[in-house]
Amino acid sequence: MEVAAITAVATTAASVFYSKKAADAQKKQIKASNAAAQKQYELEKQQISLTLKDEQRKNRSLLAKQQSAYKAKLGATGLQQSGSGQVVLDTMKKEHDAEDKYLTSSANISLEALQNSIDETKTRNLLSLSQHAATTTAGYFNSATDIANGLGRTLLK
Repeated sequence: MEVAAITAVATTAASVFYSKKAADAQKKQIKASNAAAQKQYELEKQQISLTLKDEQRKNRSLLAKQQSAYKAKLGATGLQQSGSGQVVLDTMKKEHDAEDKYLTSSANISLEALQNSIDETKTRNLLSLSQHAATTTAGYFNSATDIANGLGRTLLK
């Protein structure tokens, strides 16, 4: 009878040990997944930022070329940069500013979507870890109950 109780205790202890080992491995895997997601987020964020800066630089260069060409045209015709000529130059600047605002807004939306995606991944990983922890804890409790019941039955016989 005592051998059966010792066997039950040993089997239950081994089960708890391997459950703990599996839980630790899953926790490590989830942390690695979160770290990889964060790294991917940082890389994509940097790429969005670089693309935005490049587009803004191109637009500034284009504006400068357009304004220079228009100023040269005004000078060639003998007109001043006041009045209607200045209105055209101001309109070019306003269009540039609107395009710049659009590009910045678009980049911010992309960054926000990216952040939401990583937050969702981390939340999903946390939920998975919590569910596994709850299952493991219930397993430990059941194992302890099994040990107590086995010892109780052995002592009663």
